[in-house]
Amino acid sequence: MATAAEKHPVPAHVPPELVVDFDAYRPIKGGEHYHEPFLALQQKAPDIFWSPYNGGHWILTRRDHLAEAFADYGRFTSSKGASLNPTRPPNAPKLAPIELDPPTQQVFRKLFASAFIVSAIKARGEEARALAIELIDGLKSQGHCEFIKDFAQHLPIKIFMRMVDLPEEDRTTLLPLANAQVVADAPKEETIKLLFEYTGRHVMQRAANPGDDLISKIATAEIDGRPITVQEAVGVSTLLLIGGLDTVASMMGHIMQFLAQSPEHRCQLVEQPALIPTAVEEFLRRFALTNPARGVVEDMEFHGVTMRAGDRVLLSTPFGAVDPRDYADPLAIDFTRKSGTKTTFGAGPHVCPGSMLARLELKILLEEWLTRIPDFTLDPSDPPRLKTGVNGSFEHLPLLW
Repeated sequence: MATAAEKHPVPAHVPPELVVDFDAYRPIKGGEHYHEPFLALQQKAPDIFWSPYNGGHWILTRRDHLAEAFADYGRFTSSKGASLNPTRPPNAPKLAPIELDPPTQQVFRKLFASAFIVSAIKARGEEARALAIELIDGLKSQGHCEFIKDFAQHLPIKIFMRMVDLPEEDRTTLLPLANAQVVADAPKEETIKLLFEYTGRHVMQRAANPGDDLISKIATAEIDGRPITVQEAVGVSTLLLIGGLDTVASMMGHIMQFLAQSPEHRCQLVEQPALIPTAVEEFLRRFALTNPARGVVEDMEFHGVTMRAGDRVLLSTPFGAVDPRDYADPLAIDFTRKSGTKTTFGAGPHVCPGSMLARLELKILLEEWLTRIPDFTLDPSDPPRLKTGVNGSFEHLPLLW
């Protein structure tokens, strides 16, 4: 049997000229930065092509095509899983709402929407700033750090653990389990089973003795006038764990690697801190890192390409980040660029609910780090390491100052 990293047979309805030898879950072949292979391919590949990897699937390379597919759940369903090859134990719960379509998806999304409104985000921002200052002040005198372990896996994750009222020490157990869901070739079935078991224990406890945290609200919620089932609550809560433990930390790694190599941009933000909000938007555009999947609902033509019911489609946001039709010189960071059209957080009904909190945490990182450690570099003796898959992120990023 072919593994996910091996080529799979190309279906008869896929023309040979639309088949491209590219594995979006494993794009790095040498020492490239994560987004460079996406731009290189975008300059020579068809706008829509077929990849024979990971079971075989379509890839959309235009940002406007990505936005269209994200929003069109009538043609591109989320019900077959948010990754190309979702692996689950028998009778496992769905990861609602990301694995549902409207209108049911919207019902489940409302279960945690209140945690991401402006007033709630403001309160979390005060916690995040205090924590960022504490972490940076603790690192400053060392003259070095491994940014992922020493900062990125603390700031956003500690804030998230407080939102769900889970013990902070559980972070070390949960991180590898959550990371396995978004890293290519990681053991997914056994790790998701452990996540379901962990979440299930807490869902049962909160259902019996609810508090004011997110898991309690989910465990005691109603769905269309009936009590939520334990399996549904476990699915929603597990999805929150996977998202809360990875995405913002991953984005922080890309930003800090860039700033470590670009003293001009560091100086620009230090001297003009008013640029930081627009810098956050440009970083979000440039370092889009998720590769979610959809399923084709029925036979159709999509921008001249014949797709069949059941085909898988990868909505690879790194392609949207470097689309030269939307962004001149797309690999360049320009803090004056207008990048409101980005698809970093998706689009349509599945747009990321945590986008406001992510923006705030990234803004706090830049404000507090550059105030205290304005000059830093990569460690030449200890190069960064990337991990790729559903997300492209750093697992190791040593910094010196």
